[in-house]
Parts: sequence; C-alpha cells; structure tokens
Amino acid sequence: MTFFGQPSADLLTVSAMSTQPPSEDPTQQYNPQQGGQPPEGGGSNPWPWVLGAVAIIVVGVIVAILITGGSDSSSSTDASVTTPVTTLTTKTATSTPTTTVAPTTTTTTTTAPINITRTCTVNNIAGVVGGSTVANVNATDVPSSQTALASCDAASALVKGVARTQAEQPVTVQGSQCTPSVSGSTAKWTCVENGADSALTITTKFPLTYTN
Repeated sequence: MTFFGQPSADLLTVSAMSTQPPSEDPTQQYNPQQGGQPPEGGGSNPWPWVLGAVAIIVVGVIVAILITGGSDSSSSTDASVTTPVTTLTTKTATSTPTTTVAPTTTTTTTTAPINITRTCTVNNIAGVVGGSTVANVNATDVPSSQTALASCDAASALVKGVARTQAEQPVTVQGSQCTPSVSGSTAKWTCVENGADSALTITTKFPLTYTN
C-alpha cells in the first residue's frame, strides 16, 4: 500500500518477490530421460515405433528366407532323388498254326509181264512166191510198256526185212537173231528177240519161198 507516495515495507517485499526468479527445488531438477527422449512436455519420441517396425520387417524377411530356403531345399532334394523307372516288357506269344500236310501217296501200279501169242498174215512181200506168208508170234514176259514189240506190225516189218536179204543163212534184222532152215527154195525162219532190260523173249516163225 502506498501512503502519500512512499511505498510501504510490505509492498517492497512483494515487489521484490515478484521480480526475483523462483528458486528451483533441487529435487525437481531436470533429469534427461534415457534413450535420448526429451523431457516431458517436449513432444512424443518416434524412435521406439520406428525400431519396432524395423524389427518386425527384419523378422518377416528372415522368416520368408527360411521358408523360401526350405522350399528350395525341398525342391532340390526332390530333384536329386532318382525315381527308378520300371520297364515292363510284354512278350506276345505268337501262336504258329500247325499245318498238317498229308503225306503224298504215290500209287504205282505194277502190271505183271504177260505172254502174247499171235498169228499175223504179212502181205506185199517182194521176191517171195505169192507175195505173202503167215508169221506166228510167241512172246513171253512182255512188260506192259513193251507190248508193241509183239504186235503184228512188228512181225510184218521183221518178215519183210528178212525177205529183202534173200539169205539162206543166219542174219540179224531189227534186233532179232534169225536162223533159217532151208529145204529147196524154201527157208523156214525162226527169229528170236530178247529184251534189253527185262526177261522179254519174242519168237517169230515164218516160211519164205523165194522166187529166184
């Protein structure tokens, strides 16, 4: 209070207190926070959040590497495993039909040799009286393939062949050995032919009376 323009002692005391800075309580002195955080009232610190986010990212990367590595290892292991391939060989049995060939039977009919007796009249004989004669053919053991040797045609050719010789002595005509029996102008001939490869025997007898 001011009395007559002079401040009172109380007023001076109050003014002095108001102008002096407040004394600091030693227990309330500033103690910086650990971790570099500013004192309260200076704003929130973002580093704990940043570090946490980084830690989460690092953990995620590690987990992803482990998973990927495990997958690659599994793939590598699977690739290195050789699976044995079983090859099945199928053998097809081919059945060959059996063809039974009936044996070829050749039937050979063997005809036993036969005996032939013939009386043949031979005409048109040159140099013989009457120009004809009778030939008697007697053939034994004649094979079926050689019956023509005992035919009248064969006898006719033999008689004419002997007549052309005008012989009265043994002669060979057409493979036959001919021997005469002469009486005057008449010669009685006996001609014998033997088979070359068989027991064939052909005997032909005939008389010839020559004109000379």
